[in-house]
Amino acid sequence: MATILETRGIEYAYADGTRALSNVSLTIEEGRKIALVGPNGAGKSTLMLMFNGILRPDAGEVLFRNERLDYDSRSLRKVRQRVGMVFQNSDDQLFAPTVYQDVAFGPVNLSFPPEKVKRYVGYALQYVGLSGYERRPP
Repeated sequence: MATILETRGIEYAYADGTRALSNVSLTIEEGRKIALVGPNGAGKSTLMLMFNGILRPDAGEVLFRNERLDYDSRSLRKVRQRVGMVFQNSDDQLFAPTVYQDVAFGPVNLSFPPEKVKRYVGYALQYVGLSGYERRPP
């Protein structure tokens, strides 16, 4: 199987000095389902925020499809087209007034034409069993 995401020796501490991650190495292969479990404060969310460059490790490296993640805008845009985040608290995730606008956020910000955005929103909602919710309010 191909490796999609990998971390090698990730270290991270928050500004207040709290150590969130210490020497974390992880490989996620295509087609695998992975569960990260642990108590609050264990570093699960911090690690997830590393996968698409929202947070940058103090030490170690993050790889996407065997390429080291650089933190310039071009590299971040490339990885964020493939690695997204769904937040645990829906109030942190949903920010648009309609389901359509929330789902369309990514494709719109990638400058897709309106018809392609509409098509991709339909695909995404169908994939998760929410077809019909893409309808915009009158």
